[in-house]
Amino acid sequence: MSVPTRVLHHGAKPISLTEFRDAVEAVCPPRFPAVRYARPRRVALAISGGVDSMAMAFLFSNLIRTHRGIKIADNPTEGAFGVIVDHRLRPESTLEAAEVAQELKKLGLKAVTKPLNWKDVSRHGQDPSSLPNIESVARTKRYRMLGSTCRYLNATSLFFAHHRDDQYETVLMRYMSGHQYRGYQGIREANAIPECYDLHGVYKSGLLDDQSAQHPYLSFKPPNKEMKRLRWMMKDDWEIEPWDRLKHYLGINDLSVHFPGHIIRDVDSRVPYLTPLNCEDGGIMVYRPLLEFDKDRLIATCEANKIKWFEDPTNADPTLTPRNAIRHMDHSLLAPELRKEAILDMSREAKRRTRLEEAEARRWLMREAVIQDFDPNAGTLLIELASFRSNDAHWRRLFAKPREEARKPHQRLIAAIAIRKLVEFVTPDISVPPLANLDNVIDRLFPELAFQPDVSLPKAFTIAGVVFEPIVGPASTKWFLSRAPYSSMKPLPERKLPGYLNYRITSFVGETHDQPSRHCHWRTWKTAKLWDGRYWIRVSACVPARFHILPLLPHHAKPFRKALPPKQRARLEQILKYYAPGKIRYSLPALYSVEATKAEDWTTPTLTLLALPSLGIHIPGLERWVRDTGSHADVPSSTDELKKIAEAEGGGI
Repeated sequence: MSVPTRVLHHGAKPISLTEFRDAVEAVCPPRFPAVRYARPRRVALAISGGVDSMAMAFLFSNLIRTHRGIKIADNPTEGAFGVIVDHRLRPESTLEAAEVAQELKKLGLKAVTKPLNWKDVSRHGQDPSSLPNIESVARTKRYRMLGSTCRYLNATSLFFAHHRDDQYETVLMRYMSGHQYRGYQGIREANAIPECYDLHGVYKSGLLDDQSAQHPYLSFKPPNKEMKRLRWMMKDDWEIEPWDRLKHYLGINDLSVHFPGHIIRDVDSRVPYLTPLNCEDGGIMVYRPLLEFDKDRLIATCEANKIKWFEDPTNADPTLTPRNAIRHMDHSLLAPELRKEAILDMSREAKRRTRLEEAEARRWLMREAVIQDFDPNAGTLLIELASFRSNDAHWRRLFAKPREEARKPHQRLIAAIAIRKLVEFVTPDISVPPLANLDNVIDRLFPELAFQPDVSLPKAFTIAGVVFEPIVGPASTKWFLSRAPYSSMKPLPERKLPGYLNYRITSFVGETHDQPSRHCHWRTWKTAKLWDGRYWIRVSACVPARFHILPLLPHHAKPFRKALPPKQRARLEQILKYYAPGKIRYSLPALYSVEATKAEDWTTPTLTLLALPSLGIHIPGLERWVRDTGSHADVPSSTDELKKIAEAEGGGI
């Protein structure tokens, strides 16, 4: 008689500290590899109180305590904050948030509770929880609250507890909605924080402020020891040339050429030199180290370590959201291709395919030296597009034509990816068009890839707020990309620094005092403001006048020129002619004072043009009363190689 086989059913295993450390290091590579020194920095954890976020809090508590100073992204870690967002959509949410904060304190983590403000909804007499799009509205408010809190805490790494089951639900929903393979990538392991595009220091910005601080968190300069060693090694050369000149040769300055936003412009005696604006970078990154762990393992982690968690009752209602419905399905009844492993395998393949396509597009941009010049002051880009058609004699043989036709769909895809990267340099839009919407653009820019080639001369066109203007030469056609003219159907982009309408700034600008005498209090925007999706601008003033940032308006240009001294007026004409020809100049940011003029029985505000911040030109004496600083918004984050191309080609990144 045979002995029956003993079957052991193993439960889910708690996540070990080693596994979690490896997962964190895998999703948090250095953002700025050229950093020479980094100060310790805190990280932030988005804590909802559910089992997944409480497991992450426990694991982070152990990680920081066991591996002191572990490097996350660019900085050693000196502590972690749990950020709890109280949505205030349920009566008991505030009490639950307080209980979650107490549990975090037991784990040795500091807790910050932030309630959401629903005044913009409730002032119209509407209950926020009754909104038809409550999920998306709450998501936007939550991300903006998290971003603002991280900025206040000086934390640039924000961790979420999305896990493998969340990934499965996301990809399955997209699959059932008919998305293409790029949508199957699902939740990303790391990305810039969403919904915060206009918050300086939160979304892809803030690094310039850090570099100008007395003690920056990141230093791109060589350490003092290395500088002393360089001086000693070059002491003989130092006697011939001054150290300042040697530093210039070595690329050593306050920011260092390795600083991502630092811009170098070649000096050309034929054109007026314009100090280039630096490009912003930095901001808060969202990381998800638990995407490779099932929810069962997170539950096991909490149970094994006696960690309390809180269940949101809305998650138990399968009729509330599509995600809840999928979560409560009987997965054993699903077709094999819709089960977790099959869907996640499909997601991994989609990520691999997309990664290869993006890399091929970057290689093409680099190999063909597509970027000729990028000017951040005017926000323009000059490109020369190479043909995808091979000149190799190897391909000019039998069946070459069918091969070319077979390769066209893939080449069109690579061209679309490349063009989208180039559009990101100039567009004022938050997001660029999807690849499927670029078919007509590819036909215009790459006639050889069109299925019905057009033999007519290239023509200008507009997409995503960017004008593509052809510059036809004897050997090739270049394209000049600039911001599209503003539509008369939409309001002009505007930013305001409040003040008094009855205050006349022009009466003080002409004063001869070196410093303002009666007005010593400077007021300013707390952070730079995003204007037109392209420029970060900060205005400070020691007079109580009202100031607006608007585009350069044609009827204000002539009085502004007259207010300038003759030499500066001539320089302005040269700069506009070379850097902002034609209508491009009317997309430049301009600083205006706003004054009241009484006409009969009503008051009309009058604008006076004071400065063009991106060109560094202002009326005489303005700097004693008003200061403005500007920087270009972040250029595509995945195109560090493109920045190098632009520098090598004499461009302006």
